[in-house]
Amino acid sequence: MSGCKNILVINGNPDPAPERLSCALSQAYAAGARGAGCAVERLDIGSLYFPILRNAAEFAAPAQHRDIVDAYRAILRADHLVLIYPLWLGAAPALLKAFFEQLSCGESLIGQGGGHLPQGKLRGRSARIIVTMGMPALAYRLLFGAHGTKALERSVLRPAGLSPIRTSYCGGVGRSPEDARAWLARVHRLGVKAL
Repeated sequence: MSGCKNILVINGNPDPAPERLSCALSQAYAAGARGAGCAVERLDIGSLYFPILRNAAEFAAPAQHRDIVDAYRAILRADHLVLIYPLWLGAAPALLKAFFEQLSCGESLIGQGGGHLPQGKLRGRSARIIVTMGMPALAYRLLFGAHGTKALERSVLRPAGLSPIRTSYCGGVGRSPEDARAWLARVHRLGVKAL
């Protein structure tokens, strides 16, 4: 185990139904981490209520919505964030992006440091991104350059101060139950190692 004590597992699927693979993967990671002695909290984006930002004034003010404030507090309690979501149109679902926009309001995640460079508010925390997709993972990485995942990492997570950030791609989702069981076992092992 990496020494991580507090883990926040974020199910970024807008559909929080338990039969979704991202929900099962969230449960598998959480079970592995708890079994290894970590404190684990879970957050399902699809169960939260918050509005979509529509102008710069809304983005400049700190978030006031209860679900966003509670989510931000959970992030601050965590040493390690695990973000699990399905690939939609080559990137994270829109609701997940809207969630990070709300979290970033009022410079909560990324402040301005000297010289107007970003100053991450989440320094000292690590992250794991787990992305599910129907296409083979190798095709997403090689043919498409994993652009959607890289954009989230480079534009939100790294500027917020998260490091290291590791990524796992679960490709070929829906092909067979055996593949799903294999991914659940792999993600459980990641939880045991708190990676």
